[in-house]
Order: sequence, then C-alpha cells, then structure tokens
Amino acid sequence: MILHLDQWAYHEPSKRFLFLRYREQYKGPKIVIIHGGNMVDGCTSEQMRALIGDCYAVVNSKTALKHWDLPRAGFIRHGLSPSEWPTTSYKRKNVVMVQPGGPRHEKTRNQAGISLVEKKVKLDWIGRDLKMYSLDEYKNYLSSSSVFFNPSFASCNPRARTEAMLCGLAVVTTNCHGEDEFIVNGKNGFCSNDINELIDYLRLLISNPTKCKEIGIAGQETAREIFHIDNFIAQWNETLQKISNDRPSR
Repeated sequence: MILHLDQWAYHEPSKRFLFLRYREQYKGPKIVIIHGGNMVDGCTSEQMRALIGDCYAVVNSKTALKHWDLPRAGFIRHGLSPSEWPTTSYKRKNVVMVQPGGPRHEKTRNQAGISLVEKKVKLDWIGRDLKMYSLDEYKNYLSSSSVFFNPSFASCNPRARTEAMLCGLAVVTTNCHGEDEFIVNGKNGFCSNDINELIDYLRLLISNPTKCKEIGIAGQETAREIFHIDNFIAQWNETLQKISNDRPSR
C-alpha cells in the first residue's frame, strides 16, 4: 500500500485519523510518500515517526530526508515525460510563479520574500491572480512564458519548477533542497538563498531576452536529464524491490 502525508497532517485530525486507519488495517508492506519538509512549520520528526510507524518513507529531496531523520526512508527525485511539456516561444516577457494564494502556510510559501520581490518585479502569480482550469491551459500558458520564480525555502523540489524547466523557462529559485547540484548560476538557471540576489536575477533575465532564452534552453536540457520519467521509474522499481525483500516483522 502507498499512503500520502504532508507536514501538516499530524495537526489536522481528519487527515491523521484516516491515515492511521489505513495504516493499521492493511497488514502488508506500506510506503508513505511525505510531500513536504519540516523546515519552517508542520510536525516534528518525532511526530512524523509516530505517524508512520514501521512504514518505509519516501521524500522528494535530500534535505527533507535529513530533516525528517526517519529510521526507514529514502529520497526519490520526481520525474516527468519531457515530450508532454512544449518548449516555450518566450513571447511573454514575464515572470511566472505558481503558489496557492491566501495566508495559509505563508511561512512555507515564503510570503515575506514574495512581498519584497513584488515591490521590484511584476509576477504572473498562478494560484492567486491567474486561475488555470485545465492542465492543457496551464501548459499553453507556460509555452509562451519566459521566466519561472520559486520563492520557497521549504518546498521540496516543487514540481511546478520542473514543469517550467522542461518547457524551457529560465528558472530563478531558492537553494535549500540540492538545487546547486544541477543548477549552475548564469549557465542553466539561477539559485540563491539571498532574496535580493534572486530579485537581481529576475530583473536581469527580463531585461535581456537573449540571455533568458539561452539559460532557459540550457535548463531544459538539464531537466530532461535530471528529472526524466525513466529515472523516476527506475528509482521506484528499486525501492519497491527493497521493500519486498526487507519487510519488518510486526
């Protein structure tokens, strides 16, 4: 059985009780996918350990793996099919950000940092100002956009950033979950944990369309290698085999 949790589930009784019901009723091997980290809010590693019991946990970044500090856990970087994400025309000279709007979980979203950026750079905020009603509509929007901005320090390898990279958008992102393992500043994107540096990178890319396209195409090539669906499937097959061979006694 594969179950799902995020870092807030411990403090949301309906989610917690539903998870525990499935965990206890199913006696076979179980994998828990933990979608978030506990860098700024959510439950502690001790609380997560109590939730998942003897289940094997899968997380989406090395940082999350380290911070959760669970006894049976592994890191699988997500993967997508490159052919499903069309290369952008760079027609819109814009900066795209994908985040839910509103105050909920504002620390994880880095609302304070976003507010600083918005004073200097216009953001096309999908989730607050722009609403997408289908995946095709979202893909079509990306396929004419130029820059993608990820402001969160806590979000573990956000999938929206990968989608943007696969479309060829130049990516500007925080660097808390191993981004500098595949992003080289000025070559295939920009990563930093200094919000003022991130603002400078955004302004540079918007003011220089040629550089923006050059970095975007290089980032697209990186994403097709690092985040390819084949890698994702291979890692999952390896994990499933491990769980089948290493089932803990109850």
